[in-house]
Amino acid sequence: MKHKNSNLIVDMRKLFIALGCFFLLLSLGQAQDVSAEGTGVELEQRVFEIARKVRCPVCRAESAADSNATTSIEFRNIIQEKLEEGQSEAEIIAFFQASYGDWILLDPPKRGLHLIVWIAPLVAAILAIGIFLGLLRRWTRKANAEPMVLSAEEVAVVQKALRASKFNTDTTASAAKDTSGEQS
Repeated sequence: MKHKNSNLIVDMRKLFIALGCFFLLLSLGQAQDVSAEGTGVELEQRVFEIARKVRCPVCRAESAADSNATTSIEFRNIIQEKLEEGQSEAEIIAFFQASYGDWILLDPPKRGLHLIVWIAPLVAAILAIGIFLGLLRRWTRKANAEPMVLSAEEVAVVQKALRASKFNTDTTASAAKDTSGEQS
């Protein structure tokens, strides 16, 4: 009887080892599935990250990532295929640039004629600040200038002109009141 129990214990150990190996392999298989799903999500994120740098040729104001135009969907598929082939972001961007030119990039390259796009706002801002400072300087000089010295004759001419203008505004104002009173 002792012999049967020892065989049973050995058989039970083999069964537990076999079950342990089975569950270990099963958990490793599920870990690979989760890992494959993770790479799919990462791949999709990379596709959209690169597509954000490429202009939609149909919409022109949107990136290929933001647009739902057929061409943008095709661009995203091309980007995914190239990533799966192992190409880098720079190689994919260069492919689109070679196929469509520099205008396909939402961020134009900072070289050649495109350099004007980057420098013009800076030059315009510097000019605007310079003009503003020049005008400000002129205004403050005029405000700090010494008062003009007028002769008695010049003062009399100015006072006469002021009285005449006051008379004209008074008569114009009273005439306006008369006409508004008649309309009522």
